[in-house]
Amino acid sequence: MTESKVKKAISIRFDPAEYASYAAMVESAEMSVSDGLRLLVAEKLAQAEQVDMTGLEICCQFKWKAIDSAFPEHVANLLLEVKAPGGISEGLLQRLVFVLPEFWTDAGYEHLRIDSAYFHRVTDDYHYKTSTKAKRNVMSFHLIDSHWRGAVFDYGSGLSRQAREARIIEALTAHISQTIRCYLIDHLPTARVLPEELHREMISVYDKEQITNLMKL
Repeated sequence: MTESKVKKAISIRFDPAEYASYAAMVESAEMSVSDGLRLLVAEKLAQAEQVDMTGLEICCQFKWKAIDSAFPEHVANLLLEVKAPGGISEGLLQRLVFVLPEFWTDAGYEHLRIDSAYFHRVTDDYHYKTSTKAKRNVMSFHLIDSHWRGAVFDYGSGLSRQAREARIIEALTAHISQTIRCYLIDHLPTARVLPEELHREMISVYDKEQITNLMKL
């Protein structure tokens, strides 16, 4: 395969002032902006390879439901538990903002969906995320006591229970682990980390017993 077929052109939006400052810096050093960005990507990839993720554990537990004629698409409830790697504290883990993975077919149909229980949702203007593909509720969530509870919806996927579990586990594991990895190499946007004060406010309405009950499937 030729080199021209390997390369991929991309379009990136920059803040005009930041772009001008960056361009002035690298061009004064006799580099192009493209050269500078390629160096940044290579540097982050090298850092990512060196990150110690020892200790990270991500476990998913499903509780499948009997068919409910009122809500037949709600097929299961899901409990996620995360143990942080050595490089990140349990307290910081609770403040990371994660984003629900989506499950779309090649034909553009959302055949599976997972959604957060209301108490996990991150809804403030600066930190929340919504789907870019469909009109739906907020996608951003945070852990509580290192757990996340949600629901599984099936819109005619035709997949077996085992296949649905496998896809959901794979997507959640990849997202959680790579979000943590990006944080550890200082490559996660500030909007993806809740300030301590805001996080305290969000969970202050729950005591330990309430949290325990909330996390029951």
